[in-house]
Amino acid sequence: MHPDRIGPYLIDRKIGSGGMGNVYLGTHETTGEQVAVKVLPASMAREEGFVNRFSREIEALRKVSHQNIVQIYEDGQTDDGSYYFSMEYVDGETLTSIVTQQKKIPWPEVIDLSLQIASALKAAHNEGIVHRDLKPSNLMVTDDGTVKLADFGVAHVFATTRLTRTGGVVGTAEYMSPEQSRGQRATKLSDMYSLGAVMYVMLTGRPPFTGQTAGDILHKHQYAQCDKPGRYVPEIPRLLEDFVCKLLEKRPENRIPDAFVAIRQLTNIRSRIEFEQQQKSQTATAAASPRPDLTSPVAADRTQGSHDDASRYLPGPATMVRDAIRDDIQASLKKSPLAQFFDNTFVLITLLCLVIAAGFYFSTTTTPDPSENFARAKEIMENEPSAAWLRIRDDVLQPLLASGDLEDKREQMQQWVQMADQYEFCRKLQIATPSDGSSQSELHRLIAFAFETYTDGRVSDATEQLHAIQNLLTDDDVYLRDFLRSTLQEWEADHSNTGRRELVRRIIDQAQSAIDGDGDPQQAADALQSVLVLFNDDRFLQKELDTCRSLLETLSVQAQE
Repeated sequence: MHPDRIGPYLIDRKIGSGGMGNVYLGTHETTGEQVAVKVLPASMAREEGFVNRFSREIEALRKVSHQNIVQIYEDGQTDDGSYYFSMEYVDGETLTSIVTQQKKIPWPEVIDLSLQIASALKAAHNEGIVHRDLKPSNLMVTDDGTVKLADFGVAHVFATTRLTRTGGVVGTAEYMSPEQSRGQRATKLSDMYSLGAVMYVMLTGRPPFTGQTAGDILHKHQYAQCDKPGRYVPEIPRLLEDFVCKLLEKRPENRIPDAFVAIRQLTNIRSRIEFEQQQKSQTATAAASPRPDLTSPVAADRTQGSHDDASRYLPGPATMVRDAIRDDIQASLKKSPLAQFFDNTFVLITLLCLVIAAGFYFSTTTTPDPSENFARAKEIMENEPSAAWLRIRDDVLQPLLASGDLEDKREQMQQWVQMADQYEFCRKLQIATPSDGSSQSELHRLIAFAFETYTDGRVSDATEQLHAIQNLLTDDDVYLRDFLRSTLQEWEADHSNTGRRELVRRIIDQAQSAIDGDGDPQQAADALQSVLVLFNDDRFLQKELDTCRSLLETLSVQAQE
């Protein structure tokens, strides 16, 4: 059963449902306008900070008007305390449904759809709004091919304190950026990564990364390298493939910087591909067109002068040379019996089948034994870290783990995969460049350093740094001042810091196990001491730090007994 009325809307039927609530088709009782009404679970209204977050974000979303974004109209509260908002009703199907039906969307159509998605992102980013959960199910496509992007900002509006408190991340794993996978703040560059993931699934029919659990997928987003789209669809133009891979860069600063640049580059790519195809078409047409036979008697005779009637029909020097050359050419083209045998379609097809059969036979009979592969991996992984670690991870270890062979060695192989992932991560680390000497670049360096401090988990230090930088700004730094103000509001409003808290709690659990006799007490004491050194000034972890001090005292007493 669905409600008959929600606010000023008369409800016709339910048209969707999910973890964020139910969606109904409704009609405004006064204007008669048909809309989609989304009703959120009543439990959300009881979450700390939800009401303020809901009102603030919905008000911001209502101001965004673009042909490729689902328009937000009104919001309110139902009789049972649930919150709702109405939005533009789109008569179409989701991109998820289209990909499911077609498997792979032709690349020219992918470019058209992606340009519309990028236009929607540009309009929202210009208003300071980040989508945070861009995915095919949030993209509606109408019958005329128009894309409508829905649920802008929903991942942030509906992020409950219960979820962040338990260390969760908000979004859909298959399309989430590496920084979101680590629980960090989403930016417009996070949306650019998600755009790349959506383009990837449109082109290939599969997301960049898959896994048995969401945790597996999030880990791959951070550390693994996805296959290039051309592996699954060889006909994809190289320019388009490189564009998608650029969007999927792990480090945000290495991606295409914003939606405007993406639109320009994608438009240029389409123009270049169309031009190259046009050139190839013209070349093929010219090659197929008939050409005059300059060796024909008529053509040759036209090159001779018109003397008297008798001399006109006698072969001149040019004609004699022409005939000699033509005879040589015809003699060279005369095929030997062996060449005539191979100049037969049936013979060539038979030989091709034999080659394919032989290749299949040798590939199946020469497949390395799993034990041999394991021994090869062991030899590589016991050497010094190098790019060979990454190759053996991708070519040997991951296929072995996926096949289920050598179950008794699975734990060792998983450890090697983790070592290779960590090596890849450390190899990509870069040191920030210093400023160029100007005051603006120095401000940029200081702000970047504050964000690095925040990323490192030292939220208190990062907040103090941004407050200090605010005092250095002049009246000309209007954008920077607004940016720092909004950033500080977000940092000071959300202190979940799940990554650091999860790490400290893991050390606490290990120490408790050591106290109970299941672990090395000295190792546990060293870990607790390290936590106190690294996070001593973090005021958001004081409860955990007090626990660490207490456990450290207990371990000290046990050591003296």
